[in-house]
Amino acid sequence: MTPMERLFASIPNLPSMPKVVQEMIASLEDEDADIGGLVKQLRQDQSLSARVLRLANSSYYGASHKVGAIDDAVTVIGLNALRTIVIASGVTGAFTKVPGIDLQAFWRHGMVTAGVARQLGRMAGLSGEFAYTAGLMHRLGVLLIDLAFPEKGRQIAADCKDLSIAELAAIEQLHLQTDHTEVGAELARLWHFPAVIQSALRWYADPLHDVASPHASVVHIAAQIAFGLEHEDAADKIIADLSPAVLERVVLDKDRLAEVIDNSRELLASANQMLA
Repeated sequence: MTPMERLFASIPNLPSMPKVVQEMIASLEDEDADIGGLVKQLRQDQSLSARVLRLANSSYYGASHKVGAIDDAVTVIGLNALRTIVIASGVTGAFTKVPGIDLQAFWRHGMVTAGVARQLGRMAGLSGEFAYTAGLMHRLGVLLIDLAFPEKGRQIAADCKDLSIAELAAIEQLHLQTDHTEVGAELARLWHFPAVIQSALRWYADPLHDVASPHASVVHIAAQIAFGLEHEDAADKIIADLSPAVLERVVLDKDRLAEVIDNSRELLASANQMLA
């Protein structure tokens, strides 16, 4: 049994997605998908619909009008954005409790990373919605490690306090012979996310790797910006800490980055409200 197989075998109940979320994920790569038909299915899932409407109405997602029903959400934010919200609601709702993990802080970081990644992805000429989804999911492997091996997860967290993403992955490899990027990518594969999202999760900690995609660089940068925002760092300090080589991979201009960072400070407050 490989380290990855051993980890997944150690999780008694692997988190799963509601059927309509699974179909929304499948539609990401299907240009002819009947999103309208999927929206009709969404109306039948009251719990998921409530989570979707809460996110659609939040300042975090930039809502400018009150969204009272799923049909209103389609009108206000559009089908593609609604699909992203449905998937985000399914992902966050799949993990209700993980021993040793502050899920509110975890998802706050994920949501801020996602919001920044959407902006950076569009600036880089990539799919903003794919970048958002990958940003939201980039640390899911951490949750699975803690579900499978709680004691090792706590030890890794203690060893990795204030370390970089790459250093975290290296310490996970020492303890587990795998790391959260590999585990997160495997979960994305099992959940049938597009290959570009799987790849972004796998390589975001090592975005200069030969096979790393532009989305991996975007998520890497977005995660670092999110950490800086959480520490209330100034834009120039956040930018100074970013790798010029990674920025060059996705041709991101530092002047425009400062604007994205300043615009994203509201994401932190909005995410806190969403998760309160």
